[in-house]
Amino acid sequence: MRKSTKAWALLAAICTASLLGGCTYESGTKAFATTNFGTTPEKTTTAQTESGAEWLKNALAKAKTDKDAQTYWYKGHVKNMILSRSTTSMFSGAVINGKGYNVDARIAAQPYSYYRVNDKHYIRANDNWVTATDEPLPFDVLAGFDDWLPFMDQAVQLPDEKIIGVLSVPFQLKMTGADWLKTSKSPLLEPLKKQLGDRPDLDYILKESTIKTTFWFGKEDRLIHQYETWIILPLPGAGTMDQQVHFNMFKYGDTGGINLSEPEDVEKYLLY
Repeated sequence: MRKSTKAWALLAAICTASLLGGCTYESGTKAFATTNFGTTPEKTTTAQTESGAEWLKNALAKAKTDKDAQTYWYKGHVKNMILSRSTTSMFSGAVINGKGYNVDARIAAQPYSYYRVNDKHYIRANDNWVTATDEPLPFDVLAGFDDWLPFMDQAVQLPDEKIIGVLSVPFQLKMTGADWLKTSKSPLLEPLKKQLGDRPDLDYILKESTIKTTFWFGKEDRLIHQYETWIILPLPGAGTMDQQVHFNMFKYGDTGGINLSEPEDVEKYLLY
């Protein structure tokens, strides 16, 4: 069981990094929306419009070029369920493309903040600000979404749904971890690919796993307003292990409400 648990932990960690990419956040009290996960119907009579791939291509293109898509808030969580144990990491924040973002998070019950403006990076832990010395992961909420494009033609369009007040068009797809790993070009998956030849337990977990991903695109603005992935992995002889990644992106174009502090406003509180 220990070997399988380690294999799952490696896979889950890499999947999280690839599927989530990063996190940008707003300081203050957090209020996370509740959702009835797992209740989406398997079949739908909703008329298919464009393919899911076209919706995702358009959303990613607009995220780079549309003026109203350069500032936004987002919030979400990553939940890991191993047997009877469950841990949830929460995130909340805002981003200004081309300038930076600030991050508030709670991981393993420990709060931390991350702040970037231009080429400067800072971290706050235990109420102390320090300069980030290591090259950080890019906290880009859209990072890694290109990996889904080869699969999105297979996605099924579900009935329209309002997400934080925005009428949205959901697309859902399912695959195995082996299918995803074979097609993904993410550099974060390279270590896992290299291990497969010597790890039949990893190969088994990937082939028997299930990945269900749903995107909610705004019907009018065609931007991503909600994203969720469930990863279900077998634990030989002991059931399954699940991971849920769930994020909302909202208030696109909120130029008046998003204000990033200048570096000097943070640096006066730095320990080092």
